[in-house]
Amino acid sequence: MAPPASVAERAVAPATGATGAGTAAESWDYSPLADHLSLDAVADARMQAPDPAVIRIPRLEVEAEVIPLGLQDDGSIEVPEDPDQAGWWLGGPEPGETGPAVILGHVDSQEEGPAVFFYLRYLDPGDEIHIDRVDGSTITYVVEATERHDKDEFPTHAVYGPTEEPTLRLVTCGGDFDFGVRTYADNVIVFASLA
Repeated sequence: MAPPASVAERAVAPATGATGAGTAAESWDYSPLADHLSLDAVADARMQAPDPAVIRIPRLEVEAEVIPLGLQDDGSIEVPEDPDQAGWWLGGPEPGETGPAVILGHVDSQEEGPAVFFYLRYLDPGDEIHIDRVDGSTITYVVEATERHDKDEFPTHAVYGPTEEPTLRLVTCGGDFDFGVRTYADNVIVFASLA
């Protein structure tokens, strides 16, 4: 996968052996959400907006289907099986609703190499993210910040905690790949607000 022209001048190779080292079945290793947010409580407390269907990130030349994700038995979020799909945490707000809509995607996969969010770390403040929804409408967010955090220090509240306005968080893996446990050391998180 060649980097989009808009990031090619800044693109660097991932850590040695990292590309293709992850698997689509691995856990996201996020802080368990079961004690933090209840799917039923969140769903009951908000108005229903159209679900997301496609995410488009023009600067990265990304256009990908968005599927719903629930929680696994251990309280961590499910992951998309297809590395070319992104997944929306259905326990949180839909894009356009007040609060943080959270969309997850793989950085790469062992079988297919670079995945949907491979270049996510290159997003800069001001870059646009478009979410096409199932009713045919589109909502646009503008990137405020891109951060990288150790998975052991995942900023759960900053990502999933309430906000007064509609916001968007994109999350993938990053940093060095640990071949012993077959996962990345960090998470890359993009924070965006409604355009």
